[in-house]
Amino acid sequence: MMTRQITVSYNDQHYMYDVAFERQDNATVYHIKPHKKSAVAFPEHFDIVKADDSEQPQYDVRGLNEEGKQIADVLWQQISLFPPQFKGGKA
Repeated sequence: MMTRQITVSYNDQHYMYDVAFERQDNATVYHIKPHKKSAVAFPEHFDIVKADDSEQPQYDVRGLNEEGKQIADVLWQQISLFPPQFKGGKA
């Protein structure tokens, strides 16, 4: 599993996350974990699933407050810009 550290901006704050990706048969799963020193209210483990046949990702927003939902959207926007090697080889 390859891991990449990313920084996202939300409400004039910068947050760091570790993003590991796992290639499955028909999808790529991005396992997101906030940096140890992150003060944002975000789950310790959060997955975004991008099916090969879908343009939009899937993730469970239950348990996220409004700020967490918006951060999840910002995380996906950043992940969607990754080069192919961070998308499980899918362009």
